[in-house]
Amino acid sequence: MSGRKMILVAAACTALAAGCAKPAPEAAAVDLAAEAQAVRDRSAAWLQMAQAKDVAGIVNGVFTANAVALFDGDIRKGSAELQAAMEADNAEAPNASISWTTSDVQVAASGDLAYELGSFTFDPDGAGEAAAVDGEYVTVWTKADGTWRAAVDSGTARKAAEAAAPAGG
Repeated sequence: MSGRKMILVAAACTALAAGCAKPAPEAAAVDLAAEAQAVRDRSAAWLQMAQAKDVAGIVNGVFTANAVALFDGDIRKGSAELQAAMEADNAEAPNASISWTTSDVQVAASGDLAYELGSFTFDPDGAGEAAAVDGEYVTVWTKADGTWRAAVDSGTARKAAEAAAPAGG
């Protein structure tokens, strides 16, 4: 057999073998509704930790190691800064209280990235005389090793006029 025929036969065999090979398995479809609920559940667990002032639980169990938190000019980056700031906040305002409500969660088709939108109320002295602050937040969640963790958390207080205005107008 000539060299040219051998090359054609080899090419034909390669093409035939490739055509007979099993296709690569497709990744399982992500259940976006279940993942969105998992994010809501993680946020609810975080809220319980925040209300219990469990700083270590939040820093080590909710945030990623290099998370960023941005609130009305305060920027905190990484576990050490987050922990120090939360501990200082708790020491400065031991009776402070916080609550939040998730309004929307969107999960990427890949199932490993999501964002959460919602509103919060922060009362700097609990049942004291200081006025509570209402605002909005967004949290970007990432899924690693099967666990949703907050990578970016940002919120802002509503301006006094926005807080006093009736809904829808």
